[in-house]
Amino acid sequence: MKNILSLLVLMGYVSYIQSQDFLTLENAKTKAQETEATILMVFSGSDWCKPCIQLKKEILESEEFKTIEKEIIIIYLDFPYKKSNQLSQEQLNHNEALAEKYNSRGKFPKIVWLDPQENILGEPTYKKGMTPAEFISLLQ
Repeated sequence: MKNILSLLVLMGYVSYIQSQDFLTLENAKTKAQETEATILMVFSGSDWCKPCIQLKKEILESEEFKTIEKEIIIIYLDFPYKKSNQLSQEQLNHNEALAEKYNSRGKFPKIVWLDPQENILGEPTYKKGMTPAEFISLLQ
C-alpha cells in the first residue's frame, strides 16, 4: 500500500513526450538532452506480436503512464510483417542497426531504457496483465 501511495504522489508532475516525433535514436538523444529526459526504446512487431500490441495499448499509451514523474521519450523500433505496414528502407536500416546492438536475440517486445548519452539504465520486462503502475515501478 505504501508503494502505491508513493507512486501516486510522484505521478503527474512532468510532461510526457510522444515518440512518433522521433524516428531516429539520434533525434531522440538530442531531444532528451534538451529536456533532461530519458529514452525508452521499444522493439516491437506492431502487426504480429500480441504482447507488443498489448504493451503499447495497455501501458505506453495509458493516461497513467503519460503522467509519470520523469520525462520519457519513447522510440518504437518496429518490425512489421504485413506488406502494407512496411517501413522505408532508411527506417528499416536504422531499426535493424539498433536491434543488432540492443536486441541481438530478436526478443519482442524488448525494452531498453537509456539516458541521453546512450548508457543503459535498465531493461524493464513487460509481462501480460501488468498494470501501468507495475510497469512504471520498473522505471523508478
